[in-house]
Amino acid sequence: MTYIKFINKIFLFSFFLLASFQVFAQSSTTKNGTPKNQKKAISLAYYGYQIVNPGVSIGMENYLATTANFQVVAAIDLRFLQKKEQFSAVGLNARIGQRYTADFGLMLETHLGIGVQQTFYTSKVYDLTTNPITESVQKISKTGYTPSIAFGVGYDFSKKSNLPVLFYIRPSINWLVPDKNLVFQTNPSLEMGMVYKLGKKS
Repeated sequence: MTYIKFINKIFLFSFFLLASFQVFAQSSTTKNGTPKNQKKAISLAYYGYQIVNPGVSIGMENYLATTANFQVVAAIDLRFLQKKEQFSAVGLNARIGQRYTADFGLMLETHLGIGVQQTFYTSKVYDLTTNPITESVQKISKTGYTPSIAFGVGYDFSKKSNLPVLFYIRPSINWLVPDKNLVFQTNPSLEMGMVYKLGKKS
């Protein structure tokens, strides 16, 4: 599969996810909660594959149901991750979860996710039949699925001010099925970023 074909699949997947989220959002109520003009948000975060390998996550959240302290959150995240001299990857992750925000701003959340990831592996190959030994780079591209579970903690500034921003730290466990060797990998990740709520708070 080429990189362009994979990107096309990501856009199609995103379209169907957003359409589904919108249907759920229209059927939910916001009595005693977030007004309808503040039901979406965008996010930007550092995404650390195995915690220490830097990457980026860009996402959009949709609040399917809201009370004074609880929200049901559906979201999609576009991720770019890498591990030096081993691979780079681009993935699209859909997640749904529950977020609790105390009146003073403390936020706790849990999420379940599923996504698709295109991984571009790079490895060195040595030819021992030549003198001197020659070295070449081998590149392999594979598509895998990425179920995940995540827990988050943060602070929502909108509870005590008009600033529509939430800062969070979100550790997660992610699986890649299949991986380069046609089995699976289990990896911890750490996401640190912010959520900006769209619309005006009433």
